[in-house]
Amino acid sequence: MQNTHLRTYVKKHPDNKMAWYLLGKEYVREGQEGKANYCFQQAGEVYEAFERSKAPADIWVDYQNKLVEMGEQKEKKQRIRKMWLTLLMLLVFALVPPADAPGFNRDAAEALASALEAGDDLADGPISDDREAASAPITDSNVFTAARFGGNHKGETALAAAWSGAGPKVATSAVLGMQTADEWALWKRNMPVKYIVQTNNSGRLTAQSYDADQCNCEPPEVSKDIKQLAQAWTAKQESAASLSSAIHTYYKQNKTWPKNVNQLAQPFPNNILGETAPGMTDMFPAILAMQQQGEKEGGQQAGQAGQSPALQADGPFADTLGGELFLQDQLEIVVDKSNHRLALISGNTIIRNYEVGLGGGRTPEGTFVITDKVVNPNGRSDGEFGTRGMQLSDTNYAIHGTNEPDSIGLDESLGCVRMSTGDVEELFALAPQGTPVRIGTNLLPETILVPEAKDRYQHTLVPKQNNPNKTYHWLN
Repeated sequence: MQNTHLRTYVKKHPDNKMAWYLLGKEYVREGQEGKANYCFQQAGEVYEAFERSKAPADIWVDYQNKLVEMGEQKEKKQRIRKMWLTLLMLLVFALVPPADAPGFNRDAAEALASALEAGDDLADGPISDDREAASAPITDSNVFTAARFGGNHKGETALAAAWSGAGPKVATSAVLGMQTADEWALWKRNMPVKYIVQTNNSGRLTAQSYDADQCNCEPPEVSKDIKQLAQAWTAKQESAASLSSAIHTYYKQNKTWPKNVNQLAQPFPNNILGETAPGMTDMFPAILAMQQQGEKEGGQQAGQAGQSPALQADGPFADTLGGELFLQDQLEIVVDKSNHRLALISGNTIIRNYEVGLGGGRTPEGTFVITDKVVNPNGRSDGEFGTRGMQLSDTNYAIHGTNEPDSIGLDESLGCVRMSTGDVEELFALAPQGTPVRIGTNLLPETILVPEAKDRYQHTLVPKQNNPNKTYHWLN
């Protein structure tokens, strides 16, 4: 990016020390040391913090793009806001009596005039990096997000968001690193911390890289507390994704919204959720509000319609950057016949990638949805279908367990998808009824993504999920 864009940005936002720092880096690349030093002096502690972190130079190119883009979006919002405020002001003056008449609300008029002059700087200001602690006390809080690292991905957007979202109400914003495989981001329970943006006791922001490959340095050790909180955060996001997809299924089936988690976790055949977690009750109102907002804004899927008021900073996702659930796209199952893999995905993020047994050409290709979700199909936990079965719509095929564990990774079934006991029970808990299933070839990476046994998705099994009134004849 040419520094003319940054110069324009700095002129409009002279208090933005990050912008001064980035402009200084541009002048260094152009050999203009005098101008660079002046910019670094204006950047103050931002220069010191980021020079110590030794982040790779190319990450700032993408960061600059993000920063200027955010500035342009802000200006656009201000223009629209001023237009509406102008119309509102004209309406006020048209309806209220003259200033010297009884009942004239001078405070309201002055507030409108001030808003027109000030824009929306407080609510939607540029990235700031010198917030004083005196403005508000720093709360002891930790906020997390995740980003792709690998290939052409260096997490620059997440880092920019963490920096711009930091403030006196956030002590630590941690960016976790997802590995990449082709177009996929790989989700894990133990994703490493790549960056931490922190508000210290003086109200100043610092940034620290924890990736030696990224910063070409010897980074400090991430604290045990942050590691534990990060793992708890990833587990919570999985529960939220499952609950969000379950609410979506309920609305699609009933054309009305569920009132609570219990309506999603009924005995068979209304067991949209196979397992529940205590945290789901707290998350339910916020996720429901998001789903309802998405429906009002055009029937979009969860997470694609903008932030609901229910998901703001004091909501159940206050520990997530942006105040909303991270895995926003509806859950989907993808089966790759080429490498015997079954993945649970959200958008382009692979949450789990299991090894499965298939039937070669006998396994159908196409798009299906999960209909029947059955515990101990045909009344047996040790039968040919194992402890769990999930039928594929309008077929005689299913994703199920097996009493032939050695067949996993092979083409020995008559067309069904076979899974090991631990894998199928975890998938059964995570994937609600109505989850889309896509079966094809060359769809998934070889990498297996399965947590250790202690980190499995473990929640409370919904009672009465067997189906004693039907004998299943899936093509196992």
